[in-house]
Amino acid sequence: MKRLVVYYSLSGNTGEAAHKIAGELGADLLKLETVKPMPKSFAAQILTGGGQVLFGYVPKLRPFDKDPGGYDEIVLGSPIWNGKAVPALSAFLRDTAAAEKVTAVFFLSAGGGTEKGLAALAKKLPNLKTSVSLLDGKHEGSRDNEAKIEKFVGEIG
Repeated sequence: MKRLVVYYSLSGNTGEAAHKIAGELGADLLKLETVKPMPKSFAAQILTGGGQVLFGYVPKLRPFDKDPGGYDEIVLGSPIWNGKAVPALSAFLRDTAAAEKVTAVFFLSAGGGTEKGLAALAKKLPNLKTSVSLLDGKHEGSRDNEAKIEKFVGEIG
């Protein structure tokens, strides 16, 4: 089984989880990057990212260094912005063949509340089997992330 972990990470938290998950699965990594980068200041990132989610903005993505079509299974990772997955995932999932290969999703959030994001994303993922919600490293509950990742990887197989 050839697997690809596809993720978007602005602050590095989702990237860190993606690397751990890919390592455990023996999967390749693909980081989604938008053509137009996010602002540098945290306050501007919050306003921009939240607004993009609220208004359904779908950004253009930079070319990929890996072809998702060459993989049997895709694991998708995203931070939660304004209660939903980041807009870069919507751009990636426009490729319905790639969306059909997604069997697992992981989210990172500063305070939980990923149910709304998962429900919205699941509508685009006909073969979704498992998901996990992780907490930002600054959150007290993040110490449970390692165990959650281990369980998540076990569910993927």
